[in-house]
Formats: sequence, structure tokens, C-alpha cells
Amino acid sequence: MKPSASISIDMDTLASIYKGQGCTRTGGYTYIEFRSGVENMLDFFERLGIHTTLFMVGSDFLYEKNHNAIKAITRSGHEIANHSMRHPQGFRWLSRAEKERELAEMNAICKAVSGQTPIGFRSPGWNVDDATIPILTKLGFRYESSVFPTSFMPLLKLSHWLSMSKQPKEARTTMGQIDYMFAPLRPYHVDDHALGKKGDNPLIEFPLSVSPLLRIPFFATLLLMSGIGLYKTLYRRIRAAGLPIHFQMHLSDFIDYSLPELEGQMPGTNQGTYIPQALHTPLAEKTAIFTEMVEMMAADYSFITLKEWADQIEGAV
Repeated sequence: MKPSASISIDMDTLASIYKGQGCTRTGGYTYIEFRSGVENMLDFFERLGIHTTLFMVGSDFLYEKNHNAIKAITRSGHEIANHSMRHPQGFRWLSRAEKERELAEMNAICKAVSGQTPIGFRSPGWNVDDATIPILTKLGFRYESSVFPTSFMPLLKLSHWLSMSKQPKEARTTMGQIDYMFAPLRPYHVDDHALGKKGDNPLIEFPLSVSPLLRIPFFATLLLMSGIGLYKTLYRRIRAAGLPIHFQMHLSDFIDYSLPELEGQMPGTNQGTYIPQALHTPLAEKTAIFTEMVEMMAADYSFITLKEWADQIEGAV
């Protein structure tokens, strides 16, 4: 029997991330990249026979033209999870009341539009803290997935801070508490007071995949930047160590940003804001790279949603 694995996707739109930066179009964002990206993503995973977990931003549900795409997600068997209501990059700096509002409002609009009530949460930019644990417990969440246990965290934090040089302080922070870089590499029940430690709290943490020993990040963004050769090596090391796979992607990995309909909606390079590689890489190239990588993993692992994985873990207790 193959070991379990999961693909989770942060469904960030230009509107939820950039909030007007670079948008010169009269009338604002059209969300065309959301709808076309969802269609491409659903086609991609249908060909591979994989169901994923999609961390979605509540504000993207407010645009009625997005509703058919959102309903297509649930009809296709994918799980919708909570990625906050407004995608505040500095989520861990919010007050307890503000954090609770971000989670509760997203869950409410998701239920109203899709019929699903999310049971999992990922903070924008993985920027969570231990003070979020009681909020998640109060709201009935079963799992959390913001911990990124990579030894590269200090470097990635610094890189993001510098790349966001012209943005407010709260938009320049990322990746949560520094001690999460030492968190376990397998899914675990968290401690009552620490997301990065094992404990007896019912809440399950699904950390993102990193390689053993050096803890090199194993996710789609760096795959596009470094090339598939390095990632094949990292994958073989993860597999040899008997580690599970939790491969994280973004909606941008399935979007053709050369669409003429996106004119006037793209962020500029002179705005002191981070623009990921996925916005520069042609869709055909992204599709080829990710198809090769996912097919390689699917040969050794059985892909399920994070909800299904949580069911397995809770059933084994």
C-alpha cells in the first residue's frame, strides 16, 4: 500500500495579494485569472486523478462571477480550506478578535457559496503564531497547515522583507515564528501552547514538505526557480527517508498571465513588492514541469485531501 501524500494550493488572486498595486484598469480587478486558473487547475488534476486541498480567500467569494468556478471545485471532489477572509500578510500581528473575524467570516461565506464549511486553516504567507491555537479550537477547526519547518527560514524571511521594501511593515513579514523551522517533518497533533511541537491537542498540524537533514523547501515556487533536476534529487531523499509528501502550490501555477484580459491588472516591478516566478513563467512550461514532478510522486504515493488525511490520523488514535 502506498503511503499518503497531499497537494495543497493557496488560491491567492491578484486582488487578494496585491490589493490594487499595479491595477490601472478602470473598475478594478476582473478576477479573470481566478476563473481561468481554476479551470486549468481542475483539468490538470482530473488528468492525474488527484483531489487536492484548496486554501481560499473569502474576499474572492464576494465577486459573484467567481461562484460558478467555486462550485465547480466542490463538484470535482476537491476540498476547500480557510486562507483568511482578506489575506492579511501580517496575520500573526492581528489581535485575537481580528484573527477570529478573519477565520469566521471566511468560513461563513464559503458555506454560503460552496456548501462546504472549512475544517482546515493556513495563514497568508504561512505567517501564524501559537496564539492562534485557541481561536482554531473555538471555531472547530480540525487541522492547521502554516508550519514550514525549513532551515532556510531566516534567509526566506530576509528575502521577503527586502523584496517588499516599499510596502507597510505588516506586509513585509512572512513565515510565522522562527522556532517553527525546527518543527517535526510529519503530520502531528500540536501542543496546547505551540504549533511547532507535538502534543495532545486534537488540532493536527500538516507541515509543508522539506528534505531530511538540510530541510530544503520542497514546494512549487522553488521548483520553478531551481529547475526539476534539483527537485528530483530532493524527492529521492524524501522518499528514501520514508517521509510523507505535502507539496504546496499556488493558483498562479495554473494561470496564463499573458492573457490580454489581464492588461492593467498586473503588479509592476517598480513597486517594491514580491512578484513570484509563476507570474513570469509561461503556462505551458509550468504545466510540463508540474506534470513531470507530480507523476513522479504519484508513482510512489497515494494522494488524498488534507481532510481525508486528518480522518486517517484521527482514526488511528
